[in-house]
Amino acid sequence: MFPQLFVLLSLAEIAFATQLVDKDTQKPLSEAEAFSNFISKSIFGRRNFNLRQSHVPETVPPSFFAYAGFDNGGFGYNGIATFAHLPYTICTKSESDKTFDIGIVGHPFDLGVSYRPGARFGPNGARQGARRLSPVAGWDLGHNGVNPFRDWASVVDCGDISNAPFDKMEAIHELEAGMKSINSRTPKNMSVSEAVRLITIGGDHTITLPILRALHATWGPVAVLHFDSHLDTWDPKQLGGGVTKYAEVNHGTMLHIAHEEGLLSNNSNMHLGSRCGLLDEHYDLNNDLRCGFGMIRAREIDKLGIDKIVQKVVDRVGDKYVYLSVDIDVLDPAFAPATGTIEPGGWTTRELLTIIQGLSSAGLKIVGSDVVEFTPIYDNAAETTGIAVGDIVYEILHWMVQVPVKKPS
Repeated sequence: MFPQLFVLLSLAEIAFATQLVDKDTQKPLSEAEAFSNFISKSIFGRRNFNLRQSHVPETVPPSFFAYAGFDNGGFGYNGIATFAHLPYTICTKSESDKTFDIGIVGHPFDLGVSYRPGARFGPNGARQGARRLSPVAGWDLGHNGVNPFRDWASVVDCGDISNAPFDKMEAIHELEAGMKSINSRTPKNMSVSEAVRLITIGGDHTITLPILRALHATWGPVAVLHFDSHLDTWDPKQLGGGVTKYAEVNHGTMLHIAHEEGLLSNNSNMHLGSRCGLLDEHYDLNNDLRCGFGMIRAREIDKLGIDKIVQKVVDRVGDKYVYLSVDIDVLDPAFAPATGTIEPGGWTTRELLTIIQGLSSAGLKIVGSDVVEFTPIYDNAAETTGIAVGDIVYEILHWMVQVPVKKPS
């Protein structure tokens, strides 16, 4: 049997070889010639593709993907990581006047955490998570043909605001000064929106305090929409206080302090997605009410649904200027494991994005935003949290583009 098979295979090989005949000489090709001829005619042979100049290997600047396009080799893993491959601008300098309308700015700060540190690396992690976003591919299936990077607003990455790594109070003042400097810039399209607006990537939640301080000169008290599993209105006597003034300022007390400083609108603020333990049976909730907050708990989404949640927020905020603060731990750990103080039972990424889009469609006047508490070291290999942060910022950007703002008269 085996000898017969060998003979059959040999005959088949011979028949194949005799087909590879040089037309000029009409002689069978040798085995080496047949192999060479096959390679030269296959996709693996070296061919003259007339490569375009843009395909010649070269270094890739930060904004390459934003302008080159997919067809010119501008894939998401190329280039130095700015957020969504946006142009980098030094937004704090007066030379940046009239060059941008919306800025993405990082606050690499985590000196205010009470549990797991590492959020100082959040801005870098978020930029990595946003690699597949880009002005050249900024349209999607959920926003009726709007590309927020290429609408009326000029959007840039402002980089990170440098702050002290060892002294919390010094760092907070540096963040406030940096934000005030950027907020003072004249927007590029002032006829559409009268002020520069910023989406800040943290950093721990303490950064909301210097941001609100910086915004106050322009907008006065604002309604804070606080997407978070925790209240963050804890009286410093309850969380970190009673020993030193230094310890009173942290990521769980900053909204209490903001209220005491007159930075919040009265009774128009809301917690959304709340679920957390309390330090006292009554005091924490009573103090939260005193700070002017209403609440939609995480589990209420199953009873209310998204449309009613959006309507409750709209009814409470009214015509106030809105500051949106998104702690990534508002999401369930299944969707955002990389955060410092995890609380199970949260919202899905889809639910959060849909609620934000609903607030945008309602026309609430957003003047600033942050996305905080992303701690990349706890993320998984798929970068689940970092990618979620990128999409949340993208959704907030849509809101800012959809709702231009005028300064208070």
